[in-house]
Amino acid sequence: MGVRKKYKRKIIRSKRLFYWYIQPDSDDEGIIKLHILSKDKIFLVTYEVGQYSIKSKTPKIVIIGKEFEGWTKEYIGYRRVLTPKWDDEIITPKLIGEIIDWCLLKDKEITIVNWNGEVLE
Repeated sequence: MGVRKKYKRKIIRSKRLFYWYIQPDSDDEGIIKLHILSKDKIFLVTYEVGQYSIKSKTPKIVIIGKEFEGWTKEYIGYRRVLTPKWDDEIITPKLIGEIIDWCLLKDKEITIVNWNGEVLE
């Protein structure tokens, strides 16, 4: 099934079309989340907006789709990994591109965390 395009912005990275939108998460106390997904929904991640301004918190991204370069383990469910610190006060296409590029980068260190940001393994 394809992506519903209404209220979503487009961006092209690595010669692929991605969609992105920002929406409060009603299941997570209304925290504002950035959603990035590919047309076929194989690439699907969410990122909590405003993690850069919380200095004590290490930013993380939630991987929902199957596609995420560098992941070698079989996993069912949401996966959370630490990310670089991106300036995310204002969401711009440049930031979206940086996030997509990082997710598709094959040679990166992946640190798995739980929902609370505590390192696993």
